[in-house]
Amino acid sequence: MKSNGLKILILLGFLIPSTLFESKGQVASLQGFSLKVSPGALVYYGDLSTNNLNIPKRIITGSKFGVGAGIIKQFSPFFGIQAQFLAGSLYTSAPDNTYFAGSLTEFSLSARFDPIRLWKGKSFKLSPYASVGVATFSFRSVRREMYTNVVLLPNFGYNIDGVTKANKQTAMSMPISIGLSYQIMPNLQVELEHSLRMTNTDLLDCFKGPSTANDLYSLTSIGLRFTIPTPSTGNIEQTNALNNAPVVKTDKATEVTKTDIPEINVFVDCEIPETIQVGQTFDVKVRVNKGNYTGPAKLIQKYPDGFTVLDDLTRSHLFSFTNQNLIMEWEQLPADSTVTYNYQVKVGGNLTGSQTITGKFEYQQPDGAKTVRFNKSIFIDNQKQADEKEISINQLLKQYDSGESAKAAPVAKGNIKQSQPLAGIEFRVQCGAFRYKSQADTYLAVKYSITEIIQEEYADNWYKYTVGSFRTYKEAARYRESFIARTGILSAFIVAYKDGHRLANINDAFR
Repeated sequence: MKSNGLKILILLGFLIPSTLFESKGQVASLQGFSLKVSPGALVYYGDLSTNNLNIPKRIITGSKFGVGAGIIKQFSPFFGIQAQFLAGSLYTSAPDNTYFAGSLTEFSLSARFDPIRLWKGKSFKLSPYASVGVATFSFRSVRREMYTNVVLLPNFGYNIDGVTKANKQTAMSMPISIGLSYQIMPNLQVELEHSLRMTNTDLLDCFKGPSTANDLYSLTSIGLRFTIPTPSTGNIEQTNALNNAPVVKTDKATEVTKTDIPEINVFVDCEIPETIQVGQTFDVKVRVNKGNYTGPAKLIQKYPDGFTVLDDLTRSHLFSFTNQNLIMEWEQLPADSTVTYNYQVKVGGNLTGSQTITGKFEYQQPDGAKTVRFNKSIFIDNQKQADEKEISINQLLKQYDSGESAKAAPVAKGNIKQSQPLAGIEFRVQCGAFRYKSQADTYLAVKYSITEIIQEEYADNWYKYTVGSFRTYKEAARYRESFIARTGILSAFIVAYKDGHRLANINDAFR
């Protein structure tokens, strides 16, 4: 007779929200129009009802099925207008061995508020909301004796037999709702809602009580809300200007492929250090040149194993790092034509050599989703590995000095020269560092067949040896790659000088 399974499901729904709070998953995009369907329990409150204040008990013992269908126009993340059609049945049994049964249809128009979405610096999957509005409804009602089913007068919407339909009665109500909306997909939300209707009639139950209070009814429902995707629009003149602008090729950004319809071109630039010591933390700056685009967007960067992205303290957007994927999401990008975001990354202790970070920026255009791809490379200087290489060199030197190695190479120190200062900025490739000068004189050039001039300097209680001399970092990087391939010295890394003085941080050379 009653849908007990649905009622239990609704009661369990009250317990679910207590386990949820902020989510770092994808943010719902609620701009535009949404369609909503809300099946649930329709409950009557009035002169014949009991346990008026016990909502769960009223749902179990005195409810019938009702369903609402509506459309929502969202004007901002926290405010919208909802038009809804409701149809269902009402029922209750009275202490005097009578019962009342009826049916109603309702059309309502309500203003909806999502207060938590006023918090601009946060993104939530779980969002409480409230609504208030005005409605008109029509109903048929009949009251009968419990055991004989005899119709008690008056009844409304039926003839005297209580079966033959007559004209419906019409009244007004004011719906007041509270609910919780939970996003399960970017455009799909589950909404748990309790909505009370205060009416202007006391005849809904075919009984006018001694008090002046009017009858009430409510719908407690679990509904689905689907937001219709809408393409982002912009200023056509600015869009055309971007489309007609000359394309400048760069290794820091990739231009979105043009289509026949107007679109907005987005450029992404990611700034990271060229070289970093193993185990250290470095800053990353992501700059998005987006013109007048303000719609939803997502940025994804894939980091190699061993990198750890630290949380973004600004919290101006959705930010997560899982399975080596950094994800930034915006329900709506800021209005500025260029926006910049910063975060930090820690380098693991077992990394070395050149590492590639891939990235893509996704956003919407009238003809569908667009993607800008960008890649960055960073060289990890593993000093620990260099120290282990030096230990190996010392062991070989001992063998050489003691005569254990019959095939030891002869001394070849003619290409080791004192470091010569050079005015301005200079880049070199460091190939070794030793505690004692004699180690390099008797071993370094021969072991690795280094034919270039090796420059020697003494710093921080170490004899350090470099090869090559370049005015740009790009030239030094190309040389370093060929040097490693030829000699096998994997620990070789780039160092910078200014007016002959070694710089502690290579980034100082670019300032």
